[in-house]
Amino acid sequence: MDIGCGDELNCCKAILMQFPDVRALIAVDKESTVFQTVHFRHRRIQFVVGDIEERDPFKSYEGKMNKILSTNTFHQIIDKELAFRNVYRLLKPGGEAGFLFCVNSCLHKFLTALMEMPKYGTILKGTIEENLYPPEHGKQYYKEMLEKIGFKHVRAVEEERRRPFDTDECFKDSILVRMKLIHQLSPEATKAFKAEALQVYEKEVGRYEGKLCYGHCAASLIGS
Repeated sequence: MDIGCGDELNCCKAILMQFPDVRALIAVDKESTVFQTVHFRHRRIQFVVGDIEERDPFKSYEGKMNKILSTNTFHQIIDKELAFRNVYRLLKPGGEAGFLFCVNSCLHKFLTALMEMPKYGTILKGTIEENLYPPEHGKQYYKEMLEKIGFKHVRAVEEERRRPFDTDECFKDSILVRMKLIHQLSPEATKAFKAEALQVYEKEVGRYEGKLCYGHCAASLIGS
């Protein structure tokens, strides 16, 4: 089972390639629209609409899953313990679950610095969510959470990752889209905001090998 599969079904494709004899794959996403835009289909892939924070959509699968994986999804879940518990219920005895998700990001620091600028504080209000990555919530925190739920043989590692922007202009365009400000600023104000946002990002986050990068820390956890 792939939780948070997305419309590209990347994990399902990789599993079919590496394990061609797999009998069935269950692709799960909480958004039904995901499966309306999927281009890749396979007779062994079943589509399920469900939010892993809710138990009811998955009751028919409880105790039946050999393997469960979730990549780049759990950092978006507020009640992670509840979601992990629901995953645990799905595993059959001896089954394994693996999770890969972000536990720290440079964006909150950057956006907070922008919010502190008087001329942008008002228009940015509502674009900054609660910090989803408290510094104490790292690999050890989640390892202990899984063990408390009942997972055995839990392994947890963290990895720092960087994704460079090709150019400074790519960064500017990406930030404007991400912050959904394109209709709130005049062309002149947009140009000024992009330039100042770049300066703030460079000050708060810095460059790597000459390029601005999106940096984050990913945790990988495996348990049975």
